[in-house]
Amino acid sequence: MRKGKIVILGDRYAVNAFGMLGVEGFVVENADDAEKQLKTLSKSGDIALIIVTKDVADMVQDVIDRISMSPGAPVITVIPSMWSDVKPIDAAALLKKALGVG
Repeated sequence: MRKGKIVILGDRYAVNAFGMLGVEGFVVENADDAEKQLKTLSKSGDIALIIVTKDVADMVQDVIDRISMSPGAPVITVIPSMWSDVKPIDAAALLKKALGVG
């Protein structure tokens, strides 16, 4: 298990909420800011988990995918933002897809 810090990239509401829990955060306003922060954080060496709000992830999904495939990169997880639509997960469909039968 990799040890390190947890950080969040998102809107000011998410960053402030996680900040109350002691998580360092960065408010990003556009795709350029998000990409720059993701690249910087992924190379820092002391970050284990980067939490990204859905609205930010939608702007830089290709960057997230590239970083996630890099060896030794921190785990990047996407969480809903206050304004994102949350759809229920179809676990059966995901399982079928993972097994190659769906």
